[in-house]
Amino acid sequence: MNFQEQLQQIIQGIFSQNNQSRKQGEDRLAQLREAQPNEFVMQMLNLCRHEELKIRQFAPVYLRYSLSKFAPKSHKNVWNQLISETKETVKLHLFQFIEVEMSHIVRNQLCDTIGEIGGSLYEDDSHNEWHNLLPTLWQMFLSPNNDIIECGFKILGNLFMYSIDQFDKHYQDLHTLFVQGLASPQIKIKSSTMHALGNYVKYALPAQYKIFQDLISNMMKSALDITIQDQSLGEGIMEVFSNIVDSKPKFLRKQFNIFFNGIYCMFRESQIDNGVKRIGTETLLSMVEKFPGLFKFEKIYLMQVVEMIFYHMIQISSTITDEWMKPPEGFNDDIEQDEDCETTRFGMSSIDRLIESLGRKEMLPLLNPIVSELLRHQDWRCKHAAIMALSQVGEYIDQVTDIKSTIELILPMLNDSNSMIRYAVCHAIGQIADDMKPKFQESYLHIVVPQFLNRLTLEDVPRVNSHILAALTNFVEGTEKGIEAYLPNLIQLSIKFLNIGISIEKENAISVIAATAESSKLFFIPYVNELLPLLFQIFSTHQTKQYRQLKGQAIETITLIASAVGEQVFLPFLQQTVQILIQVQTSNLEAIDPQKSYVLSGWQRLALVCPQQLAKYLGEIVPSLFKLIQQVFNINTTESNKKKELLTYDNEEAEVAIHMLSVFIEELKQSFFPFVEKCIELIVPLSQFNSDETIRSAACKCLVSLVKVVKETNNSQQLMNGAKYFLGIILEAAFKESDPSVIIEQIDCIKQIIDIVSSPFMTTEEVSELSDKLFKLLLESDKRRAQNENLAKEEDVDEDEKNAIKEQTETEENLHGKIAECIGSLFESHKELVLPLSEVICNQILQKVLDQPKFVKMHQFGLSLLDYIVEYFGFPYIQKHFIDFAQVLTIYAVDPICSVRQAAVYGIGVMATNTPQELYLQVSQSLIKAVVDSLKAQKNEDENEKQFGLARDHSISALGKILKSQPQSLGQDLVWGFETWLYLLPLQYDKRQAHFQHNLLAEFIIQKGGYFVNGKSENAFHILKVLANCYKSKWSTISLDSQIVNALRVFEQLDSVKVFLQQIFLKLSPEDQKKLLEIPK
Repeated sequence: MNFQEQLQQIIQGIFSQNNQSRKQGEDRLAQLREAQPNEFVMQMLNLCRHEELKIRQFAPVYLRYSLSKFAPKSHKNVWNQLISETKETVKLHLFQFIEVEMSHIVRNQLCDTIGEIGGSLYEDDSHNEWHNLLPTLWQMFLSPNNDIIECGFKILGNLFMYSIDQFDKHYQDLHTLFVQGLASPQIKIKSSTMHALGNYVKYALPAQYKIFQDLISNMMKSALDITIQDQSLGEGIMEVFSNIVDSKPKFLRKQFNIFFNGIYCMFRESQIDNGVKRIGTETLLSMVEKFPGLFKFEKIYLMQVVEMIFYHMIQISSTITDEWMKPPEGFNDDIEQDEDCETTRFGMSSIDRLIESLGRKEMLPLLNPIVSELLRHQDWRCKHAAIMALSQVGEYIDQVTDIKSTIELILPMLNDSNSMIRYAVCHAIGQIADDMKPKFQESYLHIVVPQFLNRLTLEDVPRVNSHILAALTNFVEGTEKGIEAYLPNLIQLSIKFLNIGISIEKENAISVIAATAESSKLFFIPYVNELLPLLFQIFSTHQTKQYRQLKGQAIETITLIASAVGEQVFLPFLQQTVQILIQVQTSNLEAIDPQKSYVLSGWQRLALVCPQQLAKYLGEIVPSLFKLIQQVFNINTTESNKKKELLTYDNEEAEVAIHMLSVFIEELKQSFFPFVEKCIELIVPLSQFNSDETIRSAACKCLVSLVKVVKETNNSQQLMNGAKYFLGIILEAAFKESDPSVIIEQIDCIKQIIDIVSSPFMTTEEVSELSDKLFKLLLESDKRRAQNENLAKEEDVDEDEKNAIKEQTETEENLHGKIAECIGSLFESHKELVLPLSEVICNQILQKVLDQPKFVKMHQFGLSLLDYIVEYFGFPYIQKHFIDFAQVLTIYAVDPICSVRQAAVYGIGVMATNTPQELYLQVSQSLIKAVVDSLKAQKNEDENEKQFGLARDHSISALGKILKSQPQSLGQDLVWGFETWLYLLPLQYDKRQAHFQHNLLAEFIIQKGGYFVNGKSENAFHILKVLANCYKSKWSTISLDSQIVNALRVFEQLDSVKVFLQQIFLKLSPEDQKKLLEIPK
């Protein structure tokens, strides 16, 4: 058997339905490619002309995978292993094959192969391994064969994806080609031109695509021509516009009227299918989201978009089928949508997107007359569309009174003769109840619930019954009080449908029970003994596949009842619940099975309700639970590389899994320790989970929780080893992370681990490596911030983009702050080992960040680093920087931005605490003045009360620290200093500083109470008032309360106080008097 025959045989095996045969064939093909790359490529090239179509389709694709640096990682690029002759043969033959190939599918694959390999071989004009690619390509457009011209545009489009820069010298040539292609009478050439132009815009920079903006009119005319003649090609053209709007909406902005009118013209064209029109509608919705200001200004465009949305919503069948009214067992409204349901949901989602983008003030007045007119229409589908649209407005209405007219309008339709109208009313009220809870429930509890309960006794359409129960669930979930009045009816009707209803009625009846338990809590206890056995029974009476959702919801309801009634009431049912959950999670669940999420959430609730009791069953629970989590994340270890591969079909399910693990670790604490090692195997791959940033963040937080578990074992060596390992995992994830907000959480996890271990656990080299990596993350963040700053200066940046850039910049600055906090934890725990790092900060970083006048967060970042150095190193280390540090703190203590002031005055406080007297006296006057001046600062309009209060608390605290540690620095003003500080107490915003300062007041009273009172009754009154206010307050502690009691006992015995003690006591508030009288004598 020769080489080509071998290849053919292997490829036939790859076509096999047998997975193992296919895998063996792929492996064998890869081996041949690596062993004999030249022979392999030449023979694969020959197979591109094989008589069998399947092989001709396969060969170009495999060549592309074998010769491109852009190919999937599972394929090896062997281009550099080819001899020159083979390379030239590939380049020549691929173009020749296009000329003789009859199958358009194979021609397309050859175009893809030329485009990707051509892009792979181009780095820049001086590094281009396929010099004659463009000359050969230009020749294709001179061909008399329309198929060849079409292929030319397809190759162009592919090259734009991979190496768009090689066309920078050919703008005019491309413009001419696009004009000619769009004007072609052949719709396939028009279509391939549109796709190529779309790709160019998608991958180009604004400076590159500007020259082609004058082609928008040509594009819209071609799009209409193509779509009328060929709906499938037209659908692809609409996707081109959609991609441009998603990636480069500004391309369309300057000729927006032409673009919009072109899409609208296609919408009005009767020959075009609704599916194509819908893509156009979605594209315009995306434009609204990109340029809301434009649509607010051009109201006519907005009206036309709304018209398009309602047109789609009304395009449902006028006949209500028996199957709709009574769906088969196992039907899931969210998954098994028919075309009508899907169309309606598209319209609802579109209305929601418009209100979200443009605001309620813009949209609600526009929607009201349209909805009112539709409700008066004779066609029930118009009423249905109007009611479903109304279901979306509750989220955007603040006052319940504003929804009153809507409820009065639609609630009577709960008794309409049309079942889909009744269904729509349930949907609207259920959605509004969810969006406006609990205010809506407070106003309508005794209106909506009785009408729903009454309708349940009359309704004969199961689909509507199910939706009434679903709406009741939403309503009850948002009811904070009063639902107990309806408990008997809610429970009995739910039991009725649980016993005799079809599956969707049973499922929503169970949801009502769950919501009722959550809302009524202890009022639900009398029903527990009746309901839980009924719920347990479901698992023995409903064992077929169509009841998976029902069983999942039964698990949810059982565990929600546990949360509602508490551990003691639920304890008799715990063992059976545990056995049911284990039974379900070991029942060979399919890849897509709703029970998985319910099981995971169920374990999470049980861990929160009764962790100690649940711990007894961990040996039975955890092994199969871990297998279930592996299935959720589809964690596989491949034999070839032994690396974890991750793929999940359902990110929501994956989020449930990782949060359940987190709760298990946090709540079960030391009981979970035997499973830590296996848990680490699960969590570590998730720290780099590509498809969901939430999971990546949660995985890192789980590692922090595991450190806490290990710490409880009191095995210091195990703790240090684990902490180092986890730090490495999180740092690796941070370096691969593209989302700065996730990096912030990852850095916070690193900080928490360092804080948890607290004692030095890293070597000098390890500390140096960690700090180096933190600084690299800092530099990368700084680069992104600088890029944002440059983007904001570009002339065509609109307000929406500026706001987005501003948010991104703030995220980067917050990342700087979190890195500073992490460095602070390093300083605190590894003081001697981080001296080199502190020198880098002092000499290279502080001046740079503090000299950036526009960036408030950078000032905070620099001041935080300075504060940490002063706090954790102090004298003598800071002696050489002392004067410079003091000057910086003096300047920023009076900054108009409260967050900057807060960081500066905190530094002044720790400087007073950590500096020898003789050194401190050199700067004391300027620092004291800065603190006093900081207390005179006024709140800015854009600062909230808490932000301002936190900064003020820190200024007061700084003054208190000066009084405690450097009293001599005030000289003759000491009494004034004490009294100033006293009358600024108590602190109200910063709990940590409040505890310190209130404790300091008690300490001053005990040590020098007479001096503090200074013979003044007003001083005595304020001292008593502050101590009474702080005693047993929300921010107090047992130790602080004890210190306050000691201070009060000293205080009442002071001679300077005895004379007016009774008098000042009577001036206190009744609440403070009562607290003081409760103190034992």
